[in-house]
Amino acid sequence: MRASLICAFFPVVLLLFPSTLLGRVDYSKLDPDSPEVQHASEEALNKLGPNRGAVAIERKVVHIIGIPKGVGGAGVAVTSRVTEVDKALTDLGAKVTETEIKIELPSDILFDFDKYDIRSDAQEALGKVAVVIRVYPKKAVLIEGHTDSKGSDEYNMKLSVRRAESVKRWLRERENLRDTTFQTKGWGESKPRATNETDEGRQKNRRVEITIKK
Repeated sequence: MRASLICAFFPVVLLLFPSTLLGRVDYSKLDPDSPEVQHASEEALNKLGPNRGAVAIERKVVHIIGIPKGVGGAGVAVTSRVTEVDKALTDLGAKVTETEIKIELPSDILFDFDKYDIRSDAQEALGKVAVVIRVYPKKAVLIEGHTDSKGSDEYNMKLSVRRAESVKRWLRERENLRDTTFQTKGWGESKPRATNETDEGRQKNRRVEITIKK
């Protein structure tokens, strides 16, 4: 063990005490157990001090490219962020493809009947939408409003447009998504999802669809 330690520090000994070895000892016939080498090695270790020549390592933080703004590069933070997005997608019942994410929100959880002002209790659902949008901050987001068939075509068209605009305004102002490019479109009653002959069908037709491009 001692011989191994001496061999390991021999280059250090050579640098610190060249006169001890070079010229006095035949390097090709050097014996690690010889008194000269042992003595020189011990002096070299003492001179190096308790740190044994260790080099201080500067710790640096590495930020991972692609993590949304405001999210730290630490593994725990990244994992937490991914979990948050996955949960939001699940809770919203989002449909995810290779090119886009489509979220459908029933109008009844966003607006009162025949109104287009966002209800205060819609904050949770729209907050989850914002979580997903922040993953793609530079991509376009399309917001489309739909109504049932009650009322005139003209009235329903205006209502669907106003509802889409209300969702856009909420996301921009309340969720601070001012840098996101939003597009809005109102379809009125022209694209029903179900029959308008029943309350259940009309409820399905009253909706806001949000499409996030990847």
